[in-house]
Amino acid sequence: YRFDRDALNAFASVYIRTQEVGVDGESEGTYRYTGIPVLHILEGVAPEKPKTSPFDRPIDMVVTFVSSSGKQAHFSYGELTMTDDSKPVILAYSRKELKPSKETKEKPYTLNKHKDDVKGLRLVCPGDYNTVRYLDDVKKIVLREITVDNKGLPEMTKGFRCFSDEPKIVFKGKTSPLDLKNAETAIKENWFRTGHGQGFKGISTASGYNLRSVLKKNFPGAGENNFFLFVACDGYRTMFSGREIFSTEAGKNMMIIKKVDGNDVRGGITAGPVTDFYVDRETWGLTHIIMIDKIDDIK
Repeated sequence: YRFDRDALNAFASVYIRTQEVGVDGESEGTYRYTGIPVLHILEGVAPEKPKTSPFDRPIDMVVTFVSSSGKQAHFSYGELTMTDDSKPVILAYSRKELKPSKETKEKPYTLNKHKDDVKGLRLVCPGDYNTVRYLDDVKKIVLREITVDNKGLPEMTKGFRCFSDEPKIVFKGKTSPLDLKNAETAIKENWFRTGHGQGFKGISTASGYNLRSVLKKNFPGAGENNFFLFVACDGYRTMFSGREIFSTEAGKNMMIIKKVDGNDVRGGITAGPVTDFYVDRETWGLTHIIMIDKIDDIK
């Protein structure tokens, strides 16, 4: 797909305010951006996977943005398309400084790092706590599958009713049982559940364990630069970035779900991003969690 100026002008724009912090922990300033939510672009693109792919939907894919300088930023497909609209990742074509109202000509405000407008399209990620995934002059978006060792993983079987209550982890090439002992417990009330394909599913209370706590316990050293692939007993797959899990507000609420409305979860243990807009990244009957050390840049 190639988007020229006319094509980009056809997308609805938004404007958002940001408080930007650099990788060094120092403030980079406050700004107002106008741009196109990446969701608006991706929802019009239908990835066609090879017939040999282990899963036929895009929610196990990685989305990579490439700038004119070659710098790259990686996201899970789901964090760009299944989450709510409170802090959308955008491609901004305009930036304005936000300055204090008491600024004067005699005492101009100097604490914004960026004084000029954006060049091309700037990738802006307001949900991230720092600007490590911000990119200037984005030229390309690449959707791709990440290769994992599929030996021992369930094959995709649509309509297959299965159960899994003893998930495994795959860490540095070794497989072992998922350990939930002493993991931090979690509960989500008034969980509004709606699916992208089938619509409203109910308003529920989910209980289980905090996902951050579970991953830290089972994958020593796990953090923002890793990615995690969740696999279900029917072959369903979802990919999450470590950055969305460990450094966003939504990540604080992600769960390993044991019960819904006081009852055992159908299908067994579930991976649940309970603040997503759509429930499509829930992984019922979880059999495997695979940690991917890092996503390599596109050469």
